[in-house]
Amino acid sequence: MKSFVTTVIASSFLSLGLANPVNVTERAPGGGVYLCPGANWTPSNLCQHIDMTNGGCWTIPWQTLGSIGPDAGWVCSMFVEPNNCVYSSGNLNSGGIYTPGVADLTTWNDGFTGKWNGYWFTDAKTVQCEYA
Repeated sequence: MKSFVTTVIASSFLSLGLANPVNVTERAPGGGVYLCPGANWTPSNLCQHIDMTNGGCWTIPWQTLGSIGPDAGWVCSMFVEPNNCVYSSGNLNSGGIYTPGVADLTTWNDGFTGKWNGYWFTDAKTVQCEYA
C-alpha cells in the first residue's frame, strides 16, 4: 500500500510539473523602474513606470532625469549614451541603484565615477535594469 501511495503522489507531482521546477534564477518577475524628469518624482504627469526585461536598455525621452526608483529586487544603472547600455570609457555607468532609488539626481553623486553632484541629472541618457 505504501508503494502505491508513493507512486500516486509522485505521478501527481509530475503531472503538476513540480518534479522538474524551473530555475528561478533564469526568470525575473515583472517589474522595472519608475522614472521622472524632475527631482522628487515631478512632474507626476510625465513620470513613467517602465516594465523592464532582465538586462533591458531604455532610452530616456527627456532632457533631464530627476528621479529613478527601481522596483524591489531590481538594480538599475544609468549610461551617458542614448540607445547604449554597454559600459566603455566613453559611455560611463552610474553603478547600481537599488530600491527605493534616488529622489533627487540634481544633488546626487554616485561616488563611483568621480563626477560632480548632479552630473546624472543632465547626462543620463539610458537606463538598464537587471533582476538582482
